[in-house]
Amino acid sequence: MRILFIGGTGNISTSCTREALSRGIEVYHLNRGKTKSELGGRVTTLSCDIKNRTEVKRAIGDLTFDVVVNWIAFSPEDIEEDISLFTGRTAQYIFISSASVYHKPPRHYIITESTPAYNPFWEYSQKKIACEKRLWRAYSEEGFPMTVVRPSHTYSDGWMPNIWGGRDFTISQRMLDGKRVIVHGDGQSLWTLTHTDDFAVGFAGLLGNPNAIGETFQITSDEAITWDQVHQIVGAALGVEPKIVHIPSEVINRFDSSVGAGLLGDKAYSVVFDNTKIKRFVPGFVCRIPFHEGMRRSVAYLDAHPERRIVEPAVNSLIDRILAAWDAQSS
Repeated sequence: MRILFIGGTGNISTSCTREALSRGIEVYHLNRGKTKSELGGRVTTLSCDIKNRTEVKRAIGDLTFDVVVNWIAFSPEDIEEDISLFTGRTAQYIFISSASVYHKPPRHYIITESTPAYNPFWEYSQKKIACEKRLWRAYSEEGFPMTVVRPSHTYSDGWMPNIWGGRDFTISQRMLDGKRVIVHGDGQSLWTLTHTDDFAVGFAGLLGNPNAIGETFQITSDEAITWDQVHQIVGAALGVEPKIVHIPSEVINRFDSSVGAGLLGDKAYSVVFDNTKIKRFVPGFVCRIPFHEGMRRSVAYLDAHPERRIVEPAVNSLIDRILAAWDAQSS
């Protein structure tokens, strides 16, 4: 089987590439080639500017694929281009959407693929919803062989998740330095974090699966923990007790609308994902890396790669400003 990953060197897609290769799948990456793949010559890279469709067509040439996966489509325009380019050139097109598309505020804390897609708070989610709608129309009207996958908060080794992201080491360094860290709300809303190695197993089971055409899947861990526990587990992996300050999401949003949109449109609500569907289509799929183990792996990775312990001064400054304002208001 030959597959094309548009992107392919990101947080989730790297693990999915590794899993596909382990199954004997021929993997191509279509990207600018600026991020060095840890998989070396095992992947064929087609280098081009994804936004330049003339370059894309030249890079692909006459190649056809059993599966095309777009990891970096964020707008209906991206989908429109892909439908035009890959119609007749792939037996399956997988769009990486987001679990943040589900109805906000939630109507029920248990989320399934049939939960309505509606998010008035976050433009990112609104565009993902629009992408899905365009693909459904292409499937129903033209038979375009699409599959939609909705990851939730998914992290790889070296990531230390928090409300600001987790790719950098800023919040973890604050914990190590004994500084306060912010958790939105009262810290008791439930959240699900999934290691990319676990996600990749479920995802790989959809590649080339004819029964997955015209279907939508969420792929997450079954573990749900509170946001306070997220930060406490990160702290425990680092060997410290985090100093948590609870601040309403609306207050955080006033200081940083980009982070605030992700809170008000996603992270502020308790959600538990029902993974019955992906387990039915991919028998034997189960997530094996609980969050506390994932954090031990991340700390070990960062100890071996200290250059990844990046601290963002702008994020530190923002957190200090929010804390100062909250202290003044509370005094």
